[in-house]
Amino acid sequence: MPPAPPGAGSAPLSLATPAFYLLVAVLGLFVVMLLVLRSYYPNRKRGFEGYLDAAGVSLAFLVFGVALVVFLVLRDPDGNATSWALYETILSGYWLAFAIPVVTVGSSVEARSRGTIRWMVPSVFVAALMFLGIFAYYYSRLR
Repeated sequence: MPPAPPGAGSAPLSLATPAFYLLVAVLGLFVVMLLVLRSYYPNRKRGFEGYLDAAGVSLAFLVFGVALVVFLVLRDPDGNATSWALYETILSGYWLAFAIPVVTVGSSVEARSRGTIRWMVPSVFVAALMFLGIFAYYYSRLR
């Protein structure tokens, strides 16, 4: 039986945690790096492209993580098992720690091979499977 959609329950969810602050701080650091790059080297297209090559995947994952956690907490501060498992999947850091490098490698291989080695989609698929695995672990702990 699949998990219920995220909703109200008895598991407290909060943005006032060191893990969430760290997640936002890392995202903020990436934004500051971009702003510094743009302000010191405003017309350097290759520098901006290099930044996006190196940080694009990380930025996407960090934005997704922050958005998901904020959505869950604002929607239901006391969430059900699904909400709690999603919350923990992001804030535990395990998924981000493994998924970001996997997709970064896939993206880099595909970009450097000019699309002849198609690793981006498979790496995103592997990251999604990792997400489901970690989600299932946390979901089973509360059920």
